[in-house]
Amino acid sequence: MTAARRYRVAVVGFGIAGAATAILLARSGHAVTLLERATHVGPIGAGLLLQPAGQAVLRRMGLLDAVVAGAAPIEELYVVRKDRGTLLRLSYREFDQQCCAYGVHRGTLFNVLARAVHSEKIDVRLGCEVAKLAEQQGSAYLIDCHDAEHGPFDVVVAADGSRSTLRSLARLPHRVLAYDHGAFWITGACTSVRDKLYQVCRGTRNLLGILPIGNGSCSLYWGMPCRELDSARARGLDALKSEIVSFCPESRELVEPLTDMRELLFTTYRHVWMRRWHTRHVVVIGDAAHATSPHLGQGGSLALLDAWALAGCLDRLTDLPSAFRAYAHARAAHIRYYNSLTFLLSPFFQGDGRLKGLWRDFALPIMPRLPWVRRQMLMTMCGLKGGWLRGRLTI
Repeated sequence: MTAARRYRVAVVGFGIAGAATAILLARSGHAVTLLERATHVGPIGAGLLLQPAGQAVLRRMGLLDAVVAGAAPIEELYVVRKDRGTLLRLSYREFDQQCCAYGVHRGTLFNVLARAVHSEKIDVRLGCEVAKLAEQQGSAYLIDCHDAEHGPFDVVVAADGSRSTLRSLARLPHRVLAYDHGAFWITGACTSVRDKLYQVCRGTRNLLGILPIGNGSCSLYWGMPCRELDSARARGLDALKSEIVSFCPESRELVEPLTDMRELLFTTYRHVWMRRWHTRHVVVIGDAAHATSPHLGQGGSLALLDAWALAGCLDRLTDLPSAFRAYAHARAAHIRYYNSLTFLLSPFFQGDGRLKGLWRDFALPIMPRLPWVRRQMLMTMCGLKGGWLRGRLTI
């Protein structure tokens, strides 16, 4: 597709949102510069759940087959209590017979996107940490921490994550909440869990999840309050391994091979709210605009949907104000729904106090028994719920 107007675009951040946006805009004929603060980029992280919504974008980009070639099909979400009482069991195929999710290593998705970036006419600049944003003669310029100037640009896409610098440089109002809870992540060989995202919880204090990611491997996350991280490390690896295996015997195959505490990656989470996502030249997407906790497993898909919608608006419309307004209109209801719902649900799975856990254990098994509610839950799980008062999202 040829763009209605060709823009000079800076995409800041070489993650899922930034890479996908750069690829789509370059394919449409825009002049794209991709800036990344790291001096080297490569596959990092653990597993992610690629929902049907995100798959639709990758399919249209021609990249889905490469991403899921070694991934694990996920047929259902299965959540149990520590005593093995079922809290929730939802099948993707109940929503649509052709539907499933995929457990994918983040590195796999990144490698596919990175190869696509390097196959396009994209000016990739690594080691460029943006420190200043300036506007001169109707264009935007970026100045990095080494005082090197980049530009001029018509469009600056802020895809620099939940700790976004550009979000602040653009003076866009936002609120950021650092969650009190985080999680240890482990990736390794595991055959005890297949075809499902399997979660075990006890109250709101303990949460463990196992996600198959293909080739006989799984990612495991073990949630805990951030304030207990130092004490967990002080108790030592053997104590932590024993605690995890006792809580969820299916984790033994993943946990027992660990020999060093440094093999466990502890990740913290942030929640980001923004009322407005753009200025004259800057538009904020992905985690920079709407980061959440990972409890609904929608982060990767939301980033891909942002990239698809923004590229489409820049292609169709001949002036930036109209394109940015169209993007905000296209994404607002969907983003607000998942951003708000994740914020509301997170304390019922990781938090302090017993009442939320008791209420969850009572209500969650009942809700899917109501046909309309179950349908909404299935649509939400797939990433396809268009908004609080909307039906299925059109991609």
